[in-house]
Formats: sequence, structure tokens, C-alpha cells
Amino acid sequence: MPRKISIQMIADQLGLSKYAVSRALSGKSGVSQTTRERVLELARKLGYELPRQEYDTAPTAAGSASSFVLIFINQSNRGDPYYWQRVLAGLISGCNERGWHHVIVSQTFSSSTDTAQSPQEAIAPHLDWSNCLGLIVMGSYPYDALQRMARTGKPLVLVDHNEPMLGCDSVNHANIEAGITITRHILNRQCRTIVFLGDNGRSASFAERRIGVRLAIERYGSKGTKLFEWELPYEEGGWQDAAVERLSRLSPEDLPDAWIGANDDIAIHWMRKLQQMGWSIPDQCRIAGIDNVEAAALASPRLTTVNLCKEELGHRAIESLQRRIERHGSPSEKIQLTAALIPRDSA
Repeated sequence: MPRKISIQMIADQLGLSKYAVSRALSGKSGVSQTTRERVLELARKLGYELPRQEYDTAPTAAGSASSFVLIFINQSNRGDPYYWQRVLAGLISGCNERGWHHVIVSQTFSSSTDTAQSPQEAIAPHLDWSNCLGLIVMGSYPYDALQRMARTGKPLVLVDHNEPMLGCDSVNHANIEAGITITRHILNRQCRTIVFLGDNGRSASFAERRIGVRLAIERYGSKGTKLFEWELPYEEGGWQDAAVERLSRLSPEDLPDAWIGANDDIAIHWMRKLQQMGWSIPDQCRIAGIDNVEAAALASPRLTTVNLCKEELGHRAIESLQRRIERHGSPSEKIQLTAALIPRDSA
């Protein structure tokens, strides 16, 4: 009997989330036309039975027809097509489903000493704040900027970031779980000298993934397992040269048989660098990342990684905002979306 083709199979082959493939197959918003065409083409080739397309229609919005959600994203993250643009697509899709408008703000906040200026004037003086439903913050922002946002009195939801001092809702990936998952996979491949490539200054999620790697080594590693943690200038650039220099200083007995990138971008670029230096992957060493970006499935060899649902992260943030609007005063929630291993050729 032929194997039934599932949405997850299509997602794995294309390096997309199950959420994105589902929306592409059903003709719903939240994915680009290019992605939709790629999904449909592969689905037809595999013999997947395509559903009748029913395109989204925006429901009647609660409140004013001009009600909007204010979405904050760092300028440095806005150009990232593999992670943050997919989270943003989920946010916009969630807004569209509820008939909400959205406004994106990406300027840098400076510390204000003007005590007469209201938080609304300091953040976005050009907006009509009476129609603002709430604020969504994507990624890391300075604490004083988050405080200013909280002082607007509007519901505030953090995405891929936590700030315990504010006590607001947040939606995050299970980054520690992701670190544990990929490390256990590497350990099951009998790797005993492992290097984690990261940059704690990049984001809180990188630091959490590092913690997950450490925990997995402590719990599941053998007595001879070695973990090296390389802090690299990923944000500033030039990190590959720094990694090559550190690799050259290792003794023969400490040469790694596995590498874990804090994200797929690090893992893919380092894999290419190693190949240029004559390393054979996965024969001589194994390498894996975290995120499951589209490029991971296109790498040679294809990159083993952990899938984190980017669009769903944004979609759940909108759900969290709606809950906060409807149940003002209820306890704040911290939602974590689980991680799933995507084993491929590199490890």
C-alpha cells in the first residue's frame, strides 16, 4: 500500500513549518505567493490530495473599524527573511483573521529625560492611541523601552523574549528544550567532543539554547564527553575567522566530532567553512543547528536541525493579546511552543 503523504512530510522536505504548508495548501493568508507555489508543486508531485481552496475572509473586528495592533520589531531583525519575517507573517495573519489592522514600528528607542512627555508621545506621537488594541514586541528590547510601552496602559505581549519585572504575557519557543533535543541526537550518534557555537549578546534565545545543550551533556553524556562553548561575534560579523583561529589552537585529542550552531545560519556557514578546509561531513564530523529555516533543507549535506514554528509563534501572540483584551486583569501567561527534531544528512 502506498504511504499516505502528510503535511508534515511536505514541510520537512521544503524546510518549512507545518503551519506554513497548511496555510499554503488551504489557500489562506500568512505565506508568500512564492512559498505557496513551491508547496503546491511538491504536493502535486507527491500525490497529496489538495483540498478545495477557501481563502480567508476578515471577520468583523471588535471595536472601531480602525482598531489596530502596534507591532515593534528591531530594525536589525526586520530584514531577516528566515526567522523574523516568518514570525511577522504569523502576527499579520492573526490580525487579518480578526479584522484588526496593524502598524509596524522599527525605530530605536532612546532614553527620554522629558518627564512631561507621555509614553504614547515618546513611542509614536503620530498615532491615534484611542484605537490601539495592544502592543506586540518581537525579540529583545531594552528594559526602559519595555517599561515605556507598559506605561501606555495598553495590553503588552512579548514574542521570543521574557521580562519578569514587567509581569506581562509572553510567547516563546522552548529554546532550552531545543538545545536538549539536538544534543541528545548528537550524543546518540556517538559523538563525544562537541562544540556549541553561539553569541549570548545576540538574543536571550541563544543563551537558553546554550543552557539546553549543557543540561543534555550533564544528563545524557558519558564520562568522557567534552563540551566546548565558543562565544563568537555573530552579531558583529567576522565570527568564522574567529572560529577558525580557535580551531587551530585545539590539540588533536580535542578536535570536535560534532558542532551545534545556536541557529541554522551559524551551522550552515560553519559547515561550508569546514568543507572548504577539507573536513568531510558527516563522515569526519557532524553538524546541526536550531530553527529549521528554509536554507537548512537546501544545504549540502542537508542540515539536521530542530523545528521551531515561526509563523505559529506570531499567531499565538495575537491569540494571547486577544485573551488579554477580553480578560483584562487575569494572571499573565508565559506560553512555550514545543520543539521537534528534524534529522537530516549532516548529523
